[in-house]
Amino acid sequence: MTAVPGGADGREKKKESCWFCLKSPNVEKHLVISVGASMYLALAKGALRNDHVMIVPTNHIKCQQFLEPNQQEDVEKFKRALRTLNRTNKKSTTVFFERSLSTSHMQIHAVPVARYSVNDIKDVFYTFADKYNLEVQEIPTGEDWKEMVPPGSDYFIAEFENEEKLVFLCSQKVRFPLQFGREVLASEELLNMPRRVSWKECKISKEQEEHDVKTVQKTFH
Repeated sequence: MTAVPGGADGREKKKESCWFCLKSPNVEKHLVISVGASMYLALAKGALRNDHVMIVPTNHIKCQQFLEPNQQEDVEKFKRALRTLNRTNKKSTTVFFERSLSTSHMQIHAVPVARYSVNDIKDVFYTFADKYNLEVQEIPTGEDWKEMVPPGSDYFIAEFENEEKLVFLCSQKVRFPLQFGREVLASEELLNMPRRVSWKECKISKEQEEHDVKTVQKTFH
């Protein structure tokens, strides 16, 4: 029987070729820092800094909207560990961000930033939101941000040290900048790395990646 394009066979092939599925032959396992029950922690490719990491599902899941409660709890465990690590060892606050637009496998980025207040960091996100005419919803600590995102809608979410969040809905009216999270954090107001907005400009050798992974592992465990 001939497979229907985009059907089950097509989805399986996409999973097999995915760069982030842990069982895929294409995954760069030397970037993996730690593996949990349903999530793993990996060094970001083309990282903003050498401790810029990602929380990624071991299996093929597009974004947080599709996580089961136990999978979301695995995400939160990694977040708590990273917050504690960066606050204690690096005197830094942790900014998390995820973009569901133009991706087929969830990646939550975690980037340490010098101890600015949450309000200072949020102000920079608002400045860039105004620059691109983006709609922002502020989600207080403890509220379920997923209820604010219509089913099937693409979004960008930033989360801060106190678990407050900013949610940006991606509409067809305004083109959402794919490097938005990196652009905000690399800005002069925060990390002051304007030349590192594009991950492709930040590639390093496999040997350096392996070194950075071992450095993070020493502090993470």
